[in-house]
Amino acid sequence: MKKITILMICWAFTQSVFAQDTVSSHSSRSSSEFHTLFGNGKGGCKIPLGYFFELNAGYTQFGNQDVFLPGISMGLILDHHWTIGATGSFIGNMYGLHFPDIYYDSTITGLHGAYLHGGYGGLLLEYTLMPTSRVHVVFPLMIGGGYMYYSNQTNHTDSSFSHHTNHGWHNHSISSDYFFAIEPGVRVEFNVIKPLRIGLGVSYRYVPDLDLMNTSSGLLNQFTAKLTLRFGKF
Repeated sequence: MKKITILMICWAFTQSVFAQDTVSSHSSRSSSEFHTLFGNGKGGCKIPLGYFFELNAGYTQFGNQDVFLPGISMGLILDHHWTIGATGSFIGNMYGLHFPDIYYDSTITGLHGAYLHGGYGGLLLEYTLMPTSRVHVVFPLMIGGGYMYYSNQTNHTDSSFSHHTNHGWHNHSISSDYFFAIEPGVRVEFNVIKPLRIGLGVSYRYVPDLDLMNTSSGLLNQFTAKLTLRFGKF
């Protein structure tokens, strides 16, 4: 009986030491592991994180004027499907857009033309269907605002200069407005090589209350066709 009791005590002591070693080893490993916001790869939240930088070129119309809209976008990609970032576009026509009959000049009789300049941008949200496929569909949404202004160009040196030259010309803002804009769209995108995607898309820009001199409040409400070149880790 005494031998059995001694054996039982020895067995219990051995189990206690082993358990302490196991806990100590586990604690040591836990303290040395590198933890991140999206998990450490062994349980927890494991969300693949990517990024992108994009150059894009759009075509649209403001009224009856053809408009070139270059722009850039950048942001983060979560789980290959979700994108959050920022985007911006601006009127790329070299001398702005000329609209006749915008303002009155006190020195000249009647209404006169002016040139429209500006741009818009804001928060970019996207969802991508089948992002690892060679061809996939993206649903972008831009929520933000912009700034547009009219200027008249006057020459103080030589009245024979064309408005296509900068020498002697001065731009004077005659009407301007900050505005809210929202632009949903759809884009077909192609995985060309691993870090490059090319896309062709269309979107609709809605500006509810543009307030510029002698201008329709719906001037900017229009579809835009866009070509995109996107670089990054997808």
